[in-house]
Amino acid sequence: MKYFEICQETDSKIIGRYPQVKELKIDFHKARASQWGIISQWKTDDDIPDLNNFVLHYNSRLSDCVSSSFVITTSGLFVSEKGHQVLESFKINGSFYPMTIFRRGIPHPYRFLWYESGGKSKIDWENSDFIAFNSIEKQYGETIKVVSFEDFKIQNRKLFEANDNWSLTRKSLKFTEYFDITPAFGIGLICNENVKKAIEEHHLTGFMFK
Repeated sequence: MKYFEICQETDSKIIGRYPQVKELKIDFHKARASQWGIISQWKTDDDIPDLNNFVLHYNSRLSDCVSSSFVITTSGLFVSEKGHQVLESFKINGSFYPMTIFRRGIPHPYRFLWYESGGKSKIDWENSDFIAFNSIEKQYGETIKVVSFEDFKIQNRKLFEANDNWSLTRKSLKFTEYFDITPAFGIGLICNENVKKAIEEHHLTGFMFK
C-alpha cells in the first residue's frame, strides 16, 4: 500500500494568512504556552498547555486542518470536528485532545492530534534499514545496522565526526504494529492511501499530500 506525507495548505487563496493561528486569547504564561516547546515531554494532563484559547488571525480562514505557530506537523495537527470524525475510524499512532479556536470572538471546537515526534518508540529499529548519506554530493554510502534510537544517534555522530558532509538516514522503516496514520522518523506525518482518499472524499480542507 502506498503512503503519503501529510502537509498543511499554505495557499493564501484557500486559508488566508499563514499560519492561521499564532495568538492566544489569554496571557502566554497563564496558558502555559512554553509547554509547546517541549511537546515530546508531555507525561500527564498537568503538562498539557491550555488548549481552549487559540485565536484565528483576522486575515485567515478556518479549515479542517489549521496551521499554527505553536506546533508543526512533526509533532501534531489542529483538526476540525469534521476532520476528527473522519480520521478516528482509522488506526492512528497518536491521541486527540479537545481544543477551541476563536474566530472574531466566536469559539469553534477543534481537536489537537498529538503524536510522538518520529514515532520513535514504535519503530522496529533492528529490522529497519539505515544508510550513510553525503548531503553535499547527494551520494549514498554503506548500509549501517541500528538497534535503537540511541544507537542511531551514536552511529550518526560517528559519520559526522569522520566527515561533516555525511549523516545517517532511513532507507526503509518498519513499525512494531500497523498504523493508517503515523509520524515516521525523518519524514513527518504519513498516512496510507485509504486515509488520503477519505480526506479527499469528505472534502476536508487544509490538507496536502506528498
